[in-house]
Amino acid sequence: MNKFEAMRRFVHVAQTGSFTQAAAALHLPKSSISVAVESLEQLLGTRLFQRSTRRVTLTHDGAIYLAQCQQILHDIDALESQFQHANDSVRGVIKVDMPSRFANKTVLPRLSEWCERYPHVNVVISSTDYHIDPIKSGVDCLIRVGNQGNSLLIARPLTQYRIINCISPTYIQRYGTPSSLADLQHHRMIGYVPTVNHSASIDYNSAEFDYVEQGLNCQHTVPSVISVTNSDAYTSACLAGLGIAQIPQLGVTDHLNTGRLIRILPQYEAVPMPVSILYPSRSKLPKRLSLFMDWLDSIVKNRSNESINGTN
Repeated sequence: MNKFEAMRRFVHVAQTGSFTQAAAALHLPKSSISVAVESLEQLLGTRLFQRSTRRVTLTHDGAIYLAQCQQILHDIDALESQFQHANDSVRGVIKVDMPSRFANKTVLPRLSEWCERYPHVNVVISSTDYHIDPIKSGVDCLIRVGNQGNSLLIARPLTQYRIINCISPTYIQRYGTPSSLADLQHHRMIGYVPTVNHSASIDYNSAEFDYVEQGLNCQHTVPSVISVTNSDAYTSACLAGLGIAQIPQLGVTDHLNTGRLIRILPQYEAVPMPVSILYPSRSKLPKRLSLFMDWLDSIVKNRSNESINGTN
């Protein structure tokens, strides 16, 4: 068996944690996946997986080998893509991670256009809000909302989202409607903690209300009784009357139009949130990935009515 093909099969097992799921994803017999992994283990002289009846997990050597395999396979794909120019010759798989709201509102409604243009490229979309390592996670690029701090990834700006302050009618029945910053001490804010590593240093009893005043970014501490880790849960918590939320206008236009959410404190809006494509710092990108990022940029610009200057 071709060594690179064996490596691809090994990577799929590592990502799914299952020989059966890897075989299903690759449309191959399970036995061919097992043979590929066993051949690599014999070649390397070490076990790559700990096997049990329910799941397989990487050994220490397996984790090291996985990172190298992903890098090697990415470089091979990039090399091949340099010679792909016509739409019919652009092939392969693009794995992209993005917030579910961005996927549902922006990407998925237009994805058929991409598929028609590049029918030989498979797009795999996963949805998370927190930071992940694209190389370790096996994704080609990420789409993230908000400032990315000191990320070592390259950031390609897409747009900015206007942030509005919202509450639900249920919340108003319980706590009333704040009309000033001073009123917020008597209200509840929904905390947003987009991370899977919950630090003991996080104060879950309060959340920050962000706003701009005289050109300065400011924060006002508000009591909180609930915190969530993703954007969908954040909106759902607001709809359920659990607190005040500061949400990109993109995600709540329908709720505002139907009265399920109500805008408050328009004079205290937060600074618009940047939306960026993040990808590893590599000198040459696969042609299909470069084209996909260009396409993302074009569809986001077409939705300018939902960006910083948007009204819908």
